[in-house]
Amino acid sequence: MLALGAGAASFALPGAHAALDAGRKILRVAFRVAETGFDPQRIFDRYSVGVCENLFETLVTYDYLARPVKLAPLAAEAVPEPEEGGTRYTFRIKPGIYYSDDPAFRGRRRELVAADVEYAIKRFRDPANRSPYEWLFQGNILGLDALAERAKREGRFDYDTKIQGIEVHGNHLISFKLKEPNFNFLYFMAMPNVVPVAREVIEGYGEDTMAHPVGTGPYVLREWVRRSKIVLERNPAYRGLELDTRYADMADEWDRRAIDALAGKRLPLVDRIEVYIIEDEQPRFLAFLNQEHDLIDELPFAFINQVLPNGKLTPQLAAKGVRVFPELQPEITYDVFNCEQVPGQPDNPLAGYTPERVALRRALVLAHDRNQEIAVIRKGQAIPAQGPIPPGVVGYDPDFHSDAQDPDPARAKALLDMFGYLDRDGDGWRERPDGRPLVIQYKYSIGGQARELTELWVKCMAAVGIRIEATAVQFADLLNDKRVGNFQLATSAWIADYPDAQNFLQLLYGPNTDQSNESRFRLPEYDRLYEQSLRYPDSPERNRLYREMTRLVYAYAPWRLGVTRVFNHLQYPWVKAYKKHPILYTNWKWLDIDVAAQRAAMR
Repeated sequence: MLALGAGAASFALPGAHAALDAGRKILRVAFRVAETGFDPQRIFDRYSVGVCENLFETLVTYDYLARPVKLAPLAAEAVPEPEEGGTRYTFRIKPGIYYSDDPAFRGRRRELVAADVEYAIKRFRDPANRSPYEWLFQGNILGLDALAERAKREGRFDYDTKIQGIEVHGNHLISFKLKEPNFNFLYFMAMPNVVPVAREVIEGYGEDTMAHPVGTGPYVLREWVRRSKIVLERNPAYRGLELDTRYADMADEWDRRAIDALAGKRLPLVDRIEVYIIEDEQPRFLAFLNQEHDLIDELPFAFINQVLPNGKLTPQLAAKGVRVFPELQPEITYDVFNCEQVPGQPDNPLAGYTPERVALRRALVLAHDRNQEIAVIRKGQAIPAQGPIPPGVVGYDPDFHSDAQDPDPARAKALLDMFGYLDRDGDGWRERPDGRPLVIQYKYSIGGQARELTELWVKCMAAVGIRIEATAVQFADLLNDKRVGNFQLATSAWIADYPDAQNFLQLLYGPNTDQSNESRFRLPEYDRLYEQSLRYPDSPERNRLYREMTRLVYAYAPWRLGVTRVFNHLQYPWVKAYKKHPILYTNWKWLDIDVAAQRAAMR
């Protein structure tokens, strides 16, 4: 959800200048982590999904200005109400929505139809796709589980088989029947990778679907240099949209600016979006300071004191008209303990649920100094996570606090001693209870603050006599390693896909192993509580179940809970209508560019 030399920050300049001279509206931004591709049902990193958000369209989405967030129709005519006690959801698709042109359509104009939605949902359950979001539609849509199991047996998913849980009526009506009530199903359908796709496109490009996204969204993929540059251009066939102002807060300056910039205009207004992958923080920051980029989402923490000393924007940046949007992001960071012995990690000392293995994980948690992480590495721009549910989502309990993951090296040492992790040979390092060496393998992604965070882990563990051997890998490779269990301890983070605690609690649900459950945590009691919570809408009873699940996380320690970060998003004054959405990954289709001001700054 990361070194490049100084020249890397300016490699965008020639193309950017040419585009600006042409008078087109160009938005130039950077990603801090490389993308993995653009097949919406096969990706789950926020950067790839953020691009797909502009190429494809969900049936429902979120209103741009409403806070707290509110669902709004997009490809559907309206946000449907739950029927039959929360077990049926029916969507009527707007007629006249068309895919962008592609050779797969053989010269014909291809309309979005209900069968495309059916096909996309089934793709999540096709074993060949190994979708990391398969869990969304696992165990809920009638008949879909059986179809997926048949595909595993036969080695082929039959997309033409009709199932009871998905009813397609003509071109524009689709209805889903669920096994049990699920009051988050509408949120699922608003996720940027739960989008209709054209079957002929997917089948036509075969294994190369990551490079050939074809959707109905406001932009098309014009250029892609992997892990370097992504260019989107306005889709000439897009029908357009308008800013809905009914939920705007006129006391909010960001809402007022958005309305002033966009009211009555047909969107999108930006002609071209240039995304540069700059994993190193300094060149990414310099590209913004040099006005080579128009905004910087998630200002690196290392430069907080240079940009916002004492919480106020520096006079130099203020004189340039730079604006800052601060955000307590609905997310958590955490370090994942692999709770399972898997091929490639046959001697994982962190795996298992026996008292000594649980004690080791809990000791590592207590030995880690999260307070130093916040104060020194994150420059105070974070708050400690009190559980797997962050602020900003339904189900968060602001009154829930525990010291179970607060740093306490003395308790960590006592716990290690009690369960037989002792320094038997006097070399300063502890051994396992059976006398074998105790060495923890730690994986982290290249770039950003990862090295500093890793050094803190090594330092804290050494203080209690535990050796850490750290390995840096590319972000995409780390994601893959965690999915298949090829690690012992690794960094991780999760930002809300939808504004409900379930989106975070599912990360520890046993059946989601090999998907989103990176820790491979399998605890029957946790799974039972999770399944029980799915039957309830937001309520005191559901919150009680959430608290019980959180206590189990503390007790068995599949994670070292980290922080919820405060991010500061900076924009130059020629970027109009900016407002960071807490759930949507990008806001590009809502922005406008004052070309004259942008060109003047470049001169």
